[in-house]
Amino acid sequence: MAEIAAQPPVANRRGPVEAVVDRIWRFFCSVRAAIWEVSILAVLVLIGTLRGSEVPQWIANAIPATQGIVDRWYAWNVFKSLPFAAILGVLAIAITICTLNRAPGLWQSIAHPTIRTTHGFIRNAEVSLATTSAKSRDELAADVQSALSSRRYRVITEEHNGETHIYADRYRFGKLGTFPFHLALIMVLIGGIVGSRYGFRDNQFVVAEKTSEAIGHGTGLSVYLDEFQDSYDETGQAREYRSDLVLYKGDHEVKRQSITVNNPMTYGSTVIYQSSFGPAVVLKVTDAAGNTLYDSALPVGLDFIAPGNPDAPAGVIDLVPVQKRLFVITPDSNPFNAPELDKLKLRSGQISVVVQDLRGQSDPNVMPPNSVITQGQPTSVDGLNITFVRESQWSLMQVANNPGIPIFWAAALLMIGGLAIVFYFPHRRVRAIVSSRTSGGSVAAMAPMAKRDWSARRSFEQLATGINSQSGGAWQLRERAEGLQSVRAASDSAAS
Repeated sequence: MAEIAAQPPVANRRGPVEAVVDRIWRFFCSVRAAIWEVSILAVLVLIGTLRGSEVPQWIANAIPATQGIVDRWYAWNVFKSLPFAAILGVLAIAITICTLNRAPGLWQSIAHPTIRTTHGFIRNAEVSLATTSAKSRDELAADVQSALSSRRYRVITEEHNGETHIYADRYRFGKLGTFPFHLALIMVLIGGIVGSRYGFRDNQFVVAEKTSEAIGHGTGLSVYLDEFQDSYDETGQAREYRSDLVLYKGDHEVKRQSITVNNPMTYGSTVIYQSSFGPAVVLKVTDAAGNTLYDSALPVGLDFIAPGNPDAPAGVIDLVPVQKRLFVITPDSNPFNAPELDKLKLRSGQISVVVQDLRGQSDPNVMPPNSVITQGQPTSVDGLNITFVRESQWSLMQVANNPGIPIFWAAALLMIGGLAIVFYFPHRRVRAIVSSRTSGGSVAAMAPMAKRDWSARRSFEQLATGINSQSGGAWQLRERAEGLQSVRAASDSAAS
């Protein structure tokens, strides 16, 4: 007889592409990877949040060697950075893949549930329902099915070893409510990516009264401050300040609204907040030939500090056509700054101007002599005709644009809808076994799949009460407590 050599089984080898896809799929489904992703996101959010506080500088003051790192910390806008968008993208992909990975099994449990159960499951259930009947097994099984169906349960049966196994459930599609919730999480992450990459926030958007400023950033929007109003209490503190704004899209007016600190203007994904206010002066500047170089309101008291007069509100204008810079200083009206010590001694209705050459023909560290201009009196200063038209005010606003806001709204609706489905239409499942008795008749027992689920147990007890009332008290509700079973009638349970 010829000897037949045993052949080893052929391994089911996968191609390189399939192996790579499988490895990537497993990575995104990994719980360990998800923990790392969430941890990295939390660290980035913490870094980005602390950037707007004094905490980094405290660290630098305590450890001077970290000053360089702290400076880079302040300069790094975490929420608009590529690492932040990347980690949000990874999390969105992970949730998507985990949801897709879970979907087939979830649908299988809905469309083709396991029907067969065991006597041990019913016997060890925290609560169960049992009855003994003189009817045959088929007749009792039909009664059980009818009782469950009348209460809007889907009923599926299976015969096994001379017994009828019954599976009944209600709100089976409620399990799909987790998918809108997962989709909402994905949309929140996508909205975060869109907002971080394409949104902006300008905390120093200044518009003087009766002037307009472009928001920029590709929005095509501009803001016109029609009027600014403020009111003060007895101590001189601002009680309220309001800006009457007109918003333009190109040359067309799109919105008109008065904004206060707690009442911003919203247009699409752009929001304009009232932040602060201050004085301004309306100037008209022409050259020797009468050409207008500047005719608008100049905000003072913002970032520029006049040398020699650090407390007085001041502003600066670059007159590029004539290569000159105009410094404007206004009276200091703050009593806490001791205005009587001001060297310029400016009175209300007066401003001080200084003209500096931008072509390097004068020492930038030495300020030329100042000239005092009275409101309504044109004055010639270094070849410029300057008219102080009137006093005005400027409004400081914050402009934020987040194109991800519509995505967040859609995500919120999906999240609320998914949670409503899960909590208001929970999947309720009941299993039962109907058996024949050797002495004649039949016996039936059923129990819910409600381990450590108080709501599901209460729902089953309500079901038991209804079935028992329909059958004339033939069913008994059994409860398991500390390994012992106590038996009481369902009607007594309902009464208690």
